[in-house]
Parts: sequence; structure tokens; C-alpha cells
Amino acid sequence: MTSGFYILDPDQLCAVRGVQGDHIVTRETLPVSARCVTSNGVGTELVPGGVNPVIFMGLALLALALTTGTVVGVRRHPYLR
Repeated sequence: MTSGFYILDPDQLCAVRGVQGDHIVTRETLPVSARCVTSNGVGTELVPGGVNPVIFMGLALLALALTTGTVVGVRRHPYLR
């Protein structure tokens, strides 16, 4: 607790969100998702809705920057013309 960030375990996040009873935590990388699913089949999403659009926009900007950098580098290199 004295160094770094303290991040709640997904089980603790389920309890904070008010999910009652036994639950299973499911995770996905893309799109980013962490869900508490109760034994009744009721799911509660733990990742806020604005996270995935920000991540996908960041990936799109990264691809655009890499493509632009490559094109500019090839155009300026005297032996690759």
C-alpha cells in the first residue's frame, strides 16, 4: 500500500458494484471487458463505456502516425527514390 498503485481485485470490484451472491469474473482484452456474472446469469460490466472508444482511437492514431512516418522517411531518403 505504501508504493505503487492500489487496484482492487475484480472480486472486490464486483462487491463494490453491489453484485450479490456467487459470481464469476470474465475478462477480454479487445474490446476491454471485465464482467461479474452471477450464478443466475446476470452480468455486470466493470469497465466504463468510454474506455474502449479511447483505446481504439489511440490504436488508429498510432497506425496513422507509423504510416505517415514511414512515407515521409521513404520520400526524404535519397537512395530510395
